[in-house]
Amino acid sequence: MPVVSIVKCETYESDQVRQALVAALEPLGGIDTFVQPGQRVLLKPNLLMPIRPERAITTHPAVVEAMAELVRDAGGEAVIFDSSAVPTGLVMRRVYRDTGMAEAAERTGAELGYDATAVQVSTPDGVLLKRLDLLKICQDVDVVISLPKLKTHGLTTLTGAVKNLFGLVPGMMKPAYHAKLPDVDAFCDMLLDIAAYVHPALTVMDGVVGLEGNGPSTQGIPRQVGALVAGTDTVAIDAVVCLLIGLSPEQLPLFRAAARRGWWPMEIAVTGTPVTDLAVSDFRLPETARSAKGRSRLSSFVNKRTRLFVPFPVPQEGRCTVCRTCERVCPVQAISIVDKLARVDYDTCIRCYCCHEMCPEAAIDLESSRLERLLRRIGLLGRSA
Repeated sequence: MPVVSIVKCETYESDQVRQALVAALEPLGGIDTFVQPGQRVLLKPNLLMPIRPERAITTHPAVVEAMAELVRDAGGEAVIFDSSAVPTGLVMRRVYRDTGMAEAAERTGAELGYDATAVQVSTPDGVLLKRLDLLKICQDVDVVISLPKLKTHGLTTLTGAVKNLFGLVPGMMKPAYHAKLPDVDAFCDMLLDIAAYVHPALTVMDGVVGLEGNGPSTQGIPRQVGALVAGTDTVAIDAVVCLLIGLSPEQLPLFRAAARRGWWPMEIAVTGTPVTDLAVSDFRLPETARSAKGRSRLSSFVNKRTRLFVPFPVPQEGRCTVCRTCERVCPVQAISIVDKLARVDYDTCIRCYCCHEMCPEAAIDLESSRLERLLRRIGLLGRSA
């Protein structure tokens, strides 16, 4: 039975975070259970883009710094690394600077990773994929510790312990996976294949301040949750986090994929602060999650994958600065710049929301179709919250 430890942590004040982290690891055996002297340890936070930690889009540097200190105290050598969508040295330096990772590394003596070299690994036990493209550092370290951020996601509803490991797919290879796996159920099968292969020794989720609404980036809204969540089983951690924010795991495609493998449902031993003491009952989900819920109600006569009910990305005139980020990250080249505005070819668009996720100006909204709005008004779909 996997153990998931929850500890109340209300602020990012360094002493409070370290004390909460030590308390969270205690039921799991403490840091010495996971890190031995001389081991090289990858700390894998969520570093989606170069943005200040106050926006709650990236793992807070106080959490990464506290973990780096524990690794150092255990005799390990910490390497902080996540592959952003555009993993050039210049971009990564900006990511580390803006997210506070550079300062955390300087204070703890941790290394910052820059080598985005890809290796292809064999995964004969993979359910969907038998080979994966991953960062070479996965093979160069002795231990992987994942440090995800609690936040919503337009495609998968929740970015949590499992999806954080998608960041180990090198930069621009991520859109290729989206293009190859446009169906969310298949995409979640791929995420579980990555999680099974990488199998991080430890995961600690930053849920001190989460991100609700239309996450996982600039259109999400910071939301106080006040928790660190730790464990060794990524699916179990995500299940407990679902309960923490008022979700039934069965609402998420990730758990449908886990159920197909026999990984869900499972019994979980939850220790530390009771979930009921920290639960957020009105945590806002992305608009896409409400659409998915409505589609399931119409599944008897409408194919659940039809685009008629899937929100589509719409670049907004006046907010779009023509930075071309969306054009670069689109896995199917459905975006071009026309008359100084990003334009989407909806016949080509696969609704992966990479453009919405990566837009630095929050200039791409997700809008419902006219048909969906009509069905919502007449009560055939759940009403918007």
